[in-house]
Amino acid sequence: MTRDARFDDPNLVREPMTVAEDGVRGSVLGLLGRMQKSAFQGRKLGEAFEVWKKMIEGDSLICLGYAASMSSAGMWPLVTWLVERGYVDVLASTSANITEDLLDQMDETRVYRVDPEHVDDVALADKGYYRFYDHIVSSKKYDQMETVITGRFFDDLAETWRKPTIPTVRLLFELGLWLGAKGFPNSILATAARAQVPVFCCGLPDGPIGEGYSTSPKAEQAPVVDFFKDYRIATDIMDTAMISKRGTSVVFLGGGVPPRERGRDAAQSVDPDHDRQHRLRWARRRHARHRVHFVG
Repeated sequence: MTRDARFDDPNLVREPMTVAEDGVRGSVLGLLGRMQKSAFQGRKLGEAFEVWKKMIEGDSLICLGYAASMSSAGMWPLVTWLVERGYVDVLASTSANITEDLLDQMDETRVYRVDPEHVDDVALADKGYYRFYDHIVSSKKYDQMETVITGRFFDDLAETWRKPTIPTVRLLFELGLWLGAKGFPNSILATAARAQVPVFCCGLPDGPIGEGYSTSPKAEQAPVVDFFKDYRIATDIMDTAMISKRGTSVVFLGGGVPPRERGRDAAQSVDPDHDRQHRLRWARRRHARHRVHFVG
């Protein structure tokens, strides 16, 4: 892709995912059910669907792990759809995934597709774009999301939160309420806050929230984030589910299943595959491994 290429071509807009209800042409439910009788990854997809359906229809506590660059890829509406319908009890996410969904909801902001094999990163930088492997966004808009939106949240939090510390799960609940009031009611965090679904993020500083904190004039007045308290809250939730014989289940979107998770009542991993395992934001390289596998 040359320096003269037009990156903001309307035909290259990356559209966020939508979930359609069953129509006259048949349902996704029926299609996934039939795929169990196929082969290769089609059968695995059908088997994964069957396990997930058992999770939803059962009593176990369902934790959704949300990793890789899924929100910038437009997959975030699938997460809010699950949360709104009560199919998720706990959400564990990367920092970027619970903030980059705001890009699709900001005024005059578009995410465009590019050919990762032929893209010119110097040309992208010159024209003001950040790249996430095969899609790009205006660097000005991304920086606005990081500093203006999340930065203002910390300014407000410094004024309203009187305790010296705050656990991450409560911080993200407060951010969800704040986003809902600031015109982002469809965001992941706002949706989770309304549904009373706790959101955990052990790598919170590694993303737009960290950038927002670093640029907030009142950051030093804001409460200190207590990550150790999160551990206690998370284990209390898990212990309650286990002691009550409710049990636990876990679904991973965009990340693999750690060995320790294989002992749960059910574990599911859905992760897109690509040979070149990286996503790139100009001047900030982050690496993520991608592979496809389902564990039931």
